[in-house]
Amino acid sequence: MQMAKHKRAAALLVLAAALALPTRLWAGGFTITILGGRRTAMSTNLARPDDITALFHNPAGLADLRGVRVHLSTSLTFLNTEFGLMALDPERFPEINPAGCGEPGSDPCPWPIDSEGYYVDEIEPERYFGILPYLGASTDLGFASSRLKDVVVSAAVYAPDFYGAFLPDDAPTAYHIIEGSFLVLATTVGAGWRINRYVSVGANLSYNYMRLSYAQKMSTIDALTPAGQAPDGVARAAQSLLGDFRLDYTGVDHGMGWGAGVLVNPLPWLALGFNYNGATPARFEGDLSLRALGNLVKDQPDALANNLRAFGYKVPVGLTVEMPIPHSLQFGVNFAPLWWLEVGIDYRLWLYSFYKKQDLIPHYAADDPGKEEPLSRESLSRDKRYHESYELAGGVLLRPLTRYRGLELMLGTFFDQSPIPDETFTMDNPSLSQIALSMGARALFAGHWRVAASYMVIWYLERDVTTSETSPPTNARGRGLAHLPGIELEYVF
Repeated sequence: MQMAKHKRAAALLVLAAALALPTRLWAGGFTITILGGRRTAMSTNLARPDDITALFHNPAGLADLRGVRVHLSTSLTFLNTEFGLMALDPERFPEINPAGCGEPGSDPCPWPIDSEGYYVDEIEPERYFGILPYLGASTDLGFASSRLKDVVVSAAVYAPDFYGAFLPDDAPTAYHIIEGSFLVLATTVGAGWRINRYVSVGANLSYNYMRLSYAQKMSTIDALTPAGQAPDGVARAAQSLLGDFRLDYTGVDHGMGWGAGVLVNPLPWLALGFNYNGATPARFEGDLSLRALGNLVKDQPDALANNLRAFGYKVPVGLTVEMPIPHSLQFGVNFAPLWWLEVGIDYRLWLYSFYKKQDLIPHYAADDPGKEEPLSRESLSRDKRYHESYELAGGVLLRPLTRYRGLELMLGTFFDQSPIPDETFTMDNPSLSQIALSMGARALFAGHWRVAASYMVIWYLERDVTTSETSPPTNARGRGLAHLPGIELEYVF
């Protein structure tokens, strides 16, 4: 009887550990704002958003984009990140290094450990992608009525978040993440109205399609062993039978976003920009699969679920992941003391501090033969304890040619602070504070075409986490470098 109870408890722990994993996936839904030629080249644009991406950055800027315009821009991300991971407990994660490896007369360990307790080999993504496309159009309403000539409307389709990474499935980081991707596809409409020469206002409304995918490996013996305890015979036997197991999840959601902005021009050479962005919280709904990877069950894809059901437990087939999306407050100032010189300063504040916990809701099939639904929203909640995140940016724009003022050269920089404390830092969203340097050029051709090219380099500042509270622990040293070339085409009819 005691053994049966122990096995039932073991099965429950496996299930609980498996469902606890997605509490970390892409936590926070970090917003990327690198859209448009001025933003990607100068780093600042809130007080003078002079291309159609004003619809996204500050819709009040639309009011000064007269005529009919069509805009296409995109930037690509080429990322190089490396993480040194503190070695995981070999008893809880026995499949990283086989027992006895590295000892005299034995084979070397696949993942040797240095004197400081870190794996010798740093781990980086095998593949990574990031792309930020924007397609939009705008027109003033002067064609409809002379009274509406100061109103400009715009519509756009773009992806403010579209990125993913694929890491080795045999590395220690597989217990944190194997692969993951995040997509936000936005369709936005908005308008700007210049009330007078001093003030313009604007607003936008977005419909967002969001998709979240995630895969991760788990150690069965770790799932069956409470924190601070040594593995027992049942956990070891389960590891021998099932091996590690893999979790795969894909969830989808639809939501609304909105924003409002103001531009103030108290002096001809001074512009002030204010913008607010909000959105409905994300609530991803999707399928969940668990698959044992051990040699004894490798040809039995349902082995893990069948073992759980043998002890009377229903097995979740779906999951709802709730993920707050932070509202943001943004302020910018632009100085243009000379016709050939502009200086901008922007400050963006993302209100992450309300993100204290993340909730998950498991879903069970109505015809599941199990009798118990052991896990609930309450049991799966996990602490996040995020703090506010901000970005401070500065940039300059020069017009070097007196006879051709359509040529603009831009240079900028920004610092962006991560909102994640060390205790809840995770490898699936390894948010690091950043310093960036941007540069680019923009030119007007034939009075209708405006072409911009930009290049941004982002240094992800080294982070050394030693106080992780996650399971498995995410004690790691990480840093990175990203290159983002971009291009913009805009045509004015």
